[in-house]
Amino acid sequence: MDTRARDLIKMGDSLFAQRTSLLTLWQEIAENFYPERADFTTRRGRGQEFAAHLFSSFPAIARRELGNLFAAMLRPRGARWFSLHVRNEALDQTDAVRRALEYMTDIQRRAMYDPAAQFTRATREADHDFAAFGQAVIEADINSDGTALIHRCHHIRDCAWSENAEGVVDVLHRNWSPTARQLMALWPETASEEVKRAFRTDPETTFACRRIVVPARLYDEGRTDGGQARFPFVSLYVEMASETVLEEAGRAWFGHVVPRWQTVSDSQYARSPATELVLPDARTLQAVVRTLREAGEKFVDPPMIAVQEALRSDVALYAGGLTWADVEYDERLGEVLRPLTQDRGGMPIGFEIAQALQKDVRHGFFLDKIQMPEIDAGKMTAFEVRRRIEEHIRAAAPLFEPIEQEYNAPLCMLDFAILRAHGAFGPPEAMPPELLDAEVHFTFSSRLADAADEGQAAIFAEGLAVVDQAAALDPAQKANVNVTEAARDSLRALGWPAKWLNDEQAVRDKQEEGDLRDALGAIGEFGHLLDGKGDAGEVETGETADEREATDGRGRHEGR
Repeated sequence: MDTRARDLIKMGDSLFAQRTSLLTLWQEIAENFYPERADFTTRRGRGQEFAAHLFSSFPAIARRELGNLFAAMLRPRGARWFSLHVRNEALDQTDAVRRALEYMTDIQRRAMYDPAAQFTRATREADHDFAAFGQAVIEADINSDGTALIHRCHHIRDCAWSENAEGVVDVLHRNWSPTARQLMALWPETASEEVKRAFRTDPETTFACRRIVVPARLYDEGRTDGGQARFPFVSLYVEMASETVLEEAGRAWFGHVVPRWQTVSDSQYARSPATELVLPDARTLQAVVRTLREAGEKFVDPPMIAVQEALRSDVALYAGGLTWADVEYDERLGEVLRPLTQDRGGMPIGFEIAQALQKDVRHGFFLDKIQMPEIDAGKMTAFEVRRRIEEHIRAAAPLFEPIEQEYNAPLCMLDFAILRAHGAFGPPEAMPPELLDAEVHFTFSSRLADAADEGQAAIFAEGLAVVDQAAALDPAQKANVNVTEAARDSLRALGWPAKWLNDEQAVRDKQEEGDLRDALGAIGEFGHLLDGKGDAGEVETGETADEREATDGRGRHEGR
């Protein structure tokens, strides 16, 4: 191992040491909200119960609902929840470019949801890490066969990262313990002799390794041969015990997405506003429920008072049990065995406290802000409906906006870069030439975005009503509306793909056809009026054909 790799390992060791105190916090959060992940500071056996220490499952269920909600709201499987666009809005709206972008979107969607890509598994694990700890680590790459994408969610316990000067995570170290069989499958040539020996004797032996991804400038600094400088990042796999570099490769992308919910100054690690704010409530709820359960058990199976010298055997309180008492005991002194008198007055207060704590936990996990308000279209005006939708968007936006910007967008961009580099979208010459150098980005469809788009369509409908009222006074007011643009924008807002829309020229041709038909109709009507006037002139004379002939005869005679 050269000095550059050793320097990177020292950098990683320093990053892991700096976040040691965070492991204790994450362990406490996991024990209360995410017991499946409560292995930051302890290692549990495979058959050990996850939640045996809990008295109330409500905090863990609240975390589960929020984690599941991220996928249901922002990545619904049966919907086109992302679409590819270019930064140039005018170019993005052209029909040829729009069709090409939708074609590429469909290809990427099929690639991401290919079972071999394991996208659903990775994002499901990351969603719950994001909900509980405010951050997650997802890796995306091409699988070992080179036939599909592959996604992995890594335990944040094993990862440490660092930001650059712009606040972007571009350094990541991950501890990894693969088996000898896995190492030999990936790096049969560069694996150490210890790995090769273990592969022959016990292939399931694990070895401590580290994955390192850093900017190329940090690794190639001082090199004269250029090294990996043609790539922006360098990836290393190192076997720690033998200091063997298993792989050193340049990479065109970082290869990891580290979504962070609520960041704080001077820290590259985020916080979860859902769990940290209600962590005291979760602890108190466990204590309250434990007390209530113990009190309930005492009422169902109460403690007993016995007269010591009056009992002749052990107390048998089980069903069918028999306890012997001294026959000479005087019952007037009290029952020889009786339940302890207890005051039940505190039970209702305990239940009220538990319900209040559950309500606080529910508020803390935003579960009360996600439900769409009830809208009665029959009793509410369009303005009231739109206001209700706007209020819902305003309340839920702080929850979902960070996920779209920190999570969905970089993950889709990473998958797009990998697919484009491996030719998944076909040859470049098959695409519109405007797309070759265009800067692309993703937009996302969600319940909030759909509500906003429906609001845009509602604005169009409201505007038409205003125009109709104005046109009743002045028909010329209809000229205010660019119907073609407004209708096309409203249809796009409702989710119509580009292939469902004809180009604007078809609308103009139809308009010109209508103008020509109107003109021909006007000409025909004018000609009909002219013919009608001629017939009327003949009728207005009141003369018959014989009278006209007689008149014409007198004229000819007089003329002679």
